[in-house]
Amino acid sequence: MNRIEFRLIVAGTMLIGTTYGLARFAYGLFLPSMRDDVGLSPTLAGIIGSGAYVGYCLAIVLSALLVERFGSRRIAVAAALIAAAGMVGVAASTQALWLAVSILLAGTSTGLASPPMAQAVSRSVAAPRQGRANTVINAGTSLGVAVSGPVAFLATGQWRLAYTAFAVAALLNALLLLISVPRASAGDPAPVDSHQDADRPGGLWRPHASMLIVAATGMGTASAAFWTFSSDVLITLGHFEQATANIVWILIGVAGLVGGAAGDLITRFGLNIVHRGSLAAMACALGLLVLSPSNLAAVLVAAALFGSAYIMLTGVYLVWGIRLYADRPAIGLGLPFLMIAVGQIVGSPLAGNLISSHGYLVCFIAFALLAVATALTGYRTAGAVAFQPPSTSPHH
Repeated sequence: MNRIEFRLIVAGTMLIGTTYGLARFAYGLFLPSMRDDVGLSPTLAGIIGSGAYVGYCLAIVLSALLVERFGSRRIAVAAALIAAAGMVGVAASTQALWLAVSILLAGTSTGLASPPMAQAVSRSVAAPRQGRANTVINAGTSLGVAVSGPVAFLATGQWRLAYTAFAVAALLNALLLLISVPRASAGDPAPVDSHQDADRPGGLWRPHASMLIVAATGMGTASAAFWTFSSDVLITLGHFEQATANIVWILIGVAGLVGGAAGDLITRFGLNIVHRGSLAAMACALGLLVLSPSNLAAVLVAAALFGSAYIMLTGVYLVWGIRLYADRPAIGLGLPFLMIAVGQIVGSPLAGNLISSHGYLVCFIAFALLAVATALTGYRTAGAVAFQPPSTSPHH
């Protein structure tokens, strides 16, 4: 790995950590304090949580198309700046509506973040290392989640102070991206199939893309209950303090770093085995948390299972999508990540509704069963655009 590749991977990992781990998922960690300060019911908290996913959906559709026109650097920097703006808004929120708008804006940054990094990797990283580079950058989510836990300790009860610190981190990341993402990434030709016209990349629809859509949507829905309400379960059912919820959140992030190995595991065991095994782990995490919420050992195991499974699954869908859209990597990443977010848009308010009407147990078991059902889907090789590495070295 050369210096340019290394710098790109570091900057991209930090971008994913800032946007996903801080701007998007930290909401679940700080939700108990926010509920007291702003006055949120479980249903309203779920609706606001889904706002981050709505912003994500709107942005990722635009990002996947804008990256091909304006290049990776501009869109990546814009993602970091929008994350900073959204988190400043969260820190200043005094009413539910204000908080909802700020969470939506912060969530928009996550949609902008991923496609430019997939495109930058395809342009600037040697072909044999692209799978590993993409899944390492993708694991940045875990880094952000892991960092948010210690910040919650340092800013005990001061969620506004924590979000201000997160916004500063996003601004610093924008500067790093500006100097690390190669400038010449919009006009360079993407690697395409040898039988395809290089001036005309393939269309948006590919055979068997429907399986990817179903799988990503199902996983996104199943994961929403844990991301939004796991801290609530610990405090409400388990009777733990916020400090314990912080520790669990850190563990989710640290365990998720295992997801950086998704590319290597897929190469060794196959995409379907990694996919189904990870969904089984997610189902176990959901069930274990709600069945033993006062057992600290069980809670820690659930957190480790969920963190590693979630990031592993996003890595699986990243590889799956890029295999289908090897000629258009921004689209290949954008499609499954969009569908994960669609599932989370549905899942977060649905979980809040189920908790309000039937309790935490029914909600988490139902979502665990959904994860199991999603494992029935699988990857098929037909219809993917074959990846043919260009004869020249990667552009820098």
